Amino acid sequence: MSVYPPSEDTYLLIDNLTCKGNVLEMGTGSGEIAIDCAKRGTKVTAVDIDARAVARLRRIIKDMKVDIKVIQSDLFENIEEKFDTIIFNPPYLPGNPREIEDYQWAGGEKYGDEIIMRFLGEANEYLKDNGYIFIVLSSFNRLKKIFSYDYVFNRMAVLKLSFHEIYIYRLQKA
Repeated sequence: MSVYPPSEDTYLLIDNLTCKGNVLEMGTGSGEIAIDCAKRGTKVTAVDIDARAVARLRRIIKDMKVDIKVIQSDLFENIEEKFDTIIFNPPYLPGNPREIEDYQWAGGEKYGDEIIMRFLGEANEYLKDNGYIFIVLSSFNRLKKIFSYDYVFNRMAVLKLSFHEIYIYRLQKA
């Protein structure tokens, strides 16, 4: 399987996010969002767990002459700085990732939100005090449990698909 291509969720996120200051795109995949933010003039770091996605994005930005720092990391494992904007289009569908490629879509277990909750548990440490997190969530996810994390959640957009809904949320530290 190749890198997950930009899809409805990618474009919905791009249409509803603000890239300000020092930006981190977690789970960059194709790099579409990181590239969009870099073109808007922000300093961008793009992270992915998949070495192939990282290598692919490095080739693309070199050809495009876009300045993006690209890091291979399992969420924040290899991240050391704080960011004004953190963007995450996570794997949010139900399913247990077995291979690295499965992380493109499978967010864990029955609700697809295990990786989302792990991310939310760690992200606060890497978000500047007045910063924002933009995240994609799904109607499959346990939203009530997700909303119990120490953030203020502001829904920015909803997209109804054939078998579920996706949401764009902007989060701030509570």
